[in-house]
Amino acid sequence: MSGTLTSRMPAEEYRAIDAVSITRLKELARSPLHYRHLLANPKQTEPLTLGTAAHCAVLEPERFERQFAVWRRRTAAGDMAPRRGQHWEEFCEQTVDREIITEDQAQLVGAIATAVRTDVAAEKYLETGEPEVVMQWATDRACKGRVDWLTHIDGAPVVVGLKTCRDCRHYQFGAAAAKLGYALQWAFYFDGFKHIKGVAPRMVEIVVESAPPHAVAVYRIPDDILQYGREEYSRLLKMLAECEATDFWPGPVLEEQVLTLPSWIYGEGEDDISDLGLVA
Repeated sequence: MSGTLTSRMPAEEYRAIDAVSITRLKELARSPLHYRHLLANPKQTEPLTLGTAAHCAVLEPERFERQFAVWRRRTAAGDMAPRRGQHWEEFCEQTVDREIITEDQAQLVGAIATAVRTDVAAEKYLETGEPEVVMQWATDRACKGRVDWLTHIDGAPVVVGLKTCRDCRHYQFGAAAAKLGYALQWAFYFDGFKHIKGVAPRMVEIVVESAPPHAVAVYRIPDDILQYGREEYSRLLKMLAECEATDFWPGPVLEEQVLTLPSWIYGEGEDDISDLGLVA
């Protein structure tokens, strides 16, 4: 057992840790060229998404007002006032240290938080625990991960994730999770926690729909998905080592190829899942 767990570490401090993260490995899955570009051009700030605000409202409600400022000014017709002009400039000056969201966005985030916190299955995991827990461990190289929520049920550790999506039904979320590589993240966090604490955690994902009525689903991640994710992230770590050793960082398409279109355009194969819309 070796490594550390740190709760509520600021995002800037986490990003400064020199270690492999699953976010970087997912970029490597696109191509080594994209991975190297991300390393050389790190994102200075994370764009505000519904998922970012929802995470804060659900997991750290006491921090929400410190991080977000709500633009409430409306026109005489009752519409949201444009974000320009004297009143907007004054508002920005007063809230320079916070992210600005509209009143409509704040109401939507509040509804999402209420839906999650009043769901019996979800609240079982969120009743007690710690938010935004940073894990740091080392195997062949330094690794890091930031789990949404860490709790214990009957004395056993549970690593809990929170995702917002358009459709939380089993197949729809499963298809989107496969498309977005969530299995790699689940396996990476599972192995990191086990390496640090010497005990295997239960992996749980809470999924909430971003549109009303904000249906909630809770999924336990089984061993076969974890094994698949482990094989994939291990393959990427091996690829990374080879790229570093050879200093060869190819793009996703190496040679001239014949273009093909997906089978669904001809009315065959699996449904197109491009509009499933997971945002966190």
